[in-house]
Amino acid sequence: MEKINIIFDDEFPSSFTNNPVAKKLPPNRLRRYSVTVRLNEVELSKVNQSRGQLSRSCWLRSSALKQLPPLVPEVNKEAWHQLTASLQKLNDLTSFLIRRGSNAQPLSNEVDTLRLKLSHVRDALLSLDK
Repeated sequence: MEKINIIFDDEFPSSFTNNPVAKKLPPNRLRRYSVTVRLNEVELSKVNQSRGQLSRSCWLRSSALKQLPPLVPEVNKEAWHQLTASLQKLNDLTSFLIRRGSNAQPLSNEVDTLRLKLSHVRDALLSLDK
């Protein structure tokens, strides 16, 4: 599967460390430029409805960079959440199998295949409306 969020990656410094060097952003990650947008009431209302819990600036930046999280149709939200929970359980099982060693390799391959299939089903929920 393709990596959706390219903003947070391994090069992004952690805010959970006390090391001052680690907190410094690389020069290509600093946001130095400000863009002002004027909206009328209707446009502002649409932005507010679409942004959810994100700030306006964060939502507009993500929207412009085509990095918005997927929108799940309301009818599929419950199935989306259940599949997400199932995928998390499969990830936990995979971690357990990795700790078990090479004797768990065949089962680990089956879990990987199942995880991939569940991911495809979950992705299909993004386009199903009925």
